Amino acid sequence: MRPLVASIFFLISQAIAQSHSHGSSLDLSSLYPDSNLFIPNRAEWQIIAYKKRIKDFRKDPIGHNKIVFLGNSITEGGRNWNGKFGLSNIVNRGITGDITESMLARLDEIYYYKPLKVFLLIGINDVFDGVVPYSIEIMPERIARNIYKIADSIKSHSQDTEIFIYTLLPVDEQKFRKVRGFYPVHNYPLEKQINEINQKIIDLGKDREYQIINLFSLFIDEKDKMKIELFKDGLHLNEAGYKAWANHIDKFVKAD
Repeated sequence: MRPLVASIFFLISQAIAQSHSHGSSLDLSSLYPDSNLFIPNRAEWQIIAYKKRIKDFRKDPIGHNKIVFLGNSITEGGRNWNGKFGLSNIVNRGITGDITESMLARLDEIYYYKPLKVFLLIGINDVFDGVVPYSIEIMPERIARNIYKIADSIKSHSQDTEIFIYTLLPVDEQKFRKVRGFYPVHNYPLEKQINEINQKIIDLGKDREYQIINLFSLFIDEKDKMKIELFKDGLHLNEAGYKAWANHIDKFVKAD
């Protein structure tokens, strides 16, 4: 009977440890932001998309021993990432329209499940719509620092989680206008903003332990222009784009 008693004691201890690591209760609903949570600088469509995805997440939690792809619509649009790698433990946590601030508000689920790896792509929606709540000099560093705040926060709650941070992808105004019929007004060219954000991501990552993956360079040609054939609208990827992305990171995803 002693082995059985020891096993039961171990399971109870694990449950108590998990409970203490996230408060005194194992109520999993507390892992997700309240639907009425106010986060500034978001349009109504972004709020609606966020609420819908959070509702979906509640129904289908991450689970343990998973790889999490954390991002916005570009990540969400990859849909079944498992199929791209021949795996079964990748969880898509992309939300259309997500910004760095709203991502910071939804990390409790990550803290609790402590994934094996997190691949992080966020930031373009902070500036894409042309509404910049801070000065153009401040904005790139603010976004990059928010990205590292996300990464550092995850790491502080889950030291064994390996974190990969992507640079932002390029955009193409002409392609976007042709497909979508409009393009937000930017007082400061969006292409320059992206370049500055990416440089901040690279600079701030030099003294940190995270792996920086330069996705931007993957999706531009020798003239520093977007590889149009990999995008469906000048912002979001098509299947060829996702295939190129998956091939590029395959070694990171599958490494032990």
